[in-house]
Amino acid sequence: MKKITMIEESFLVDDETNALMLVWPDIYKEKIFWHNLLRIYYEIINIIISNDCFITLVHHENANIKNDLSEINYKLSDINENFISLYEYNYDDIWIRDYGPKIIKSGLSKLNFNGYGNKYIHQNDRLFFNNFIKKNPINSRELFGEIIMEGGNIINSTRDYIFNKNPIAAHNSLSWSEVKKEIKLLFSKSMHGDCYFINIKPLTGDDTNGHIDNLVRFKDDKHILYMSTDDKNHPDYEKLKKLENQLTILITQTNDISFMTPINHTCNDLVRNKSGSILPFSYLNFIRVKDVIIFPMNLNTSSKTKRDIKILFPDKKIYFIESSALLNEFGGLHCCSNNFIK
Repeated sequence: MKKITMIEESFLVDDETNALMLVWPDIYKEKIFWHNLLRIYYEIINIIISNDCFITLVHHENANIKNDLSEINYKLSDINENFISLYEYNYDDIWIRDYGPKIIKSGLSKLNFNGYGNKYIHQNDRLFFNNFIKKNPINSRELFGEIIMEGGNIINSTRDYIFNKNPIAAHNSLSWSEVKKEIKLLFSKSMHGDCYFINIKPLTGDDTNGHIDNLVRFKDDKHILYMSTDDKNHPDYEKLKKLENQLTILITQTNDISFMTPINHTCNDLVRNKSGSILPFSYLNFIRVKDVIIFPMNLNTSSKTKRDIKILFPDKKIYFIESSALLNEFGGLHCCSNNFIK
């Protein structure tokens, strides 16, 4: 009898995708940073489409994207609109990285979402995946079962996966030992690759309990980048030193990761809102699609920082977007986007 082998599942890496989903930020129209949000979104759309990638704009029923952009003298018609598709949905918030569909080898994976441990109701965001699958019949799976696992807390190469324990433990009603057991079981039975955990408290101002996409990202299968600081006045100095120590140990446990490079942050990189509260800025919260990488920057980002980042990716198209306005709602470039395949 011929032996039947189970196909191992895997999440795609971002440079295997050619599209982004963005949720139009019109829920923030009354905010003082509304026009800056429009600029950020226009810049993302323009960069992605100018590199022959696609954009899906999720919008409310009565949204008028063209009129919104006209408020800042931008025209969507200046961009190739053949690369833009529209998707109507009554969403609660713009952070589609955390509740949108996750691209896997066999199709799409659903991520269970509960408003960051029920901090927010966000019932429509919880149901977005079901709505999307109904309108776009695609093979789908619920890999994590009942476990709450937001997309911003998943980073992976073609082989390894790293999660931050803190938000998983904070957002699930199950104990950490139960959750960890279920995740380990998933990887041993169904997933191609190995999973690892760090345990870092959230950055100052972070509303997600410490999503990993602010802390660590894969450069490639053998190389990770991580948020760091040597500035003892930085409010997250101790956390980031713990992160460095944990990653140093972690890579000794893997068969694939051989290098780790710090991405330095100083007090000059701190971003504050109008009331003076620190917002969770990190250069690690970048968008990556195909051979394009869009890094966040702040008003104080130096030319040296940009040069150092570009040197890390000599074969990629590197862009920078001043994205402080997104931080006012506690997210960044990676958070407001969701990688996809068109």
